[in-house]
Amino acid sequence: IYEPENICILCLILSFLSVSSAATFVVNVTQSRYEAEENQNITLEWTFTTRTQGSYRELFIYCSLLAPHKELVLYRVHEGVEIPESQDDQFSGRVQIDKDVLREGRIRLHVSRLRTEDSGLYRCEVKTGDGFGSAECRLNVSGEFLLRF
Repeated sequence: IYEPENICILCLILSFLSVSSAATFVVNVTQSRYEAEENQNITLEWTFTTRTQGSYRELFIYCSLLAPHKELVLYRVHEGVEIPESQDDQFSGRVQIDKDVLREGRIRLHVSRLRTEDSGLYRCEVKTGDGFGSAECRLNVSGEFLLRF
């Protein structure tokens, strides 16, 4: 059973299994475009592949707004621990995460009191023991219209 040919075949099978399991890790957005008005609240949502035996220590999440000439951090998790101090001042006190659904492979970011400068492309990058992936969605926040007579 320990013939060189058998060991090579076993190595090929194991390498194929590790590559194919990494290829099954996916990050998606539940909606690719969001429209909202200034001062409204919105929930941006991403999903990612999970395993029941996964550990929070292997969880890395980086969600940001890709603005012209800069990247603004909304939410960050490093080795399963939230890093609130990395959040950009523009979102301070306005972003909440639904922690209960993280284990299910869902990232739900609640952004309150929207501003027109919150418009743009939002990306969440997720890394677990199963792999790495990212997905993007676009948010357009329009200003409130005031009618004056």
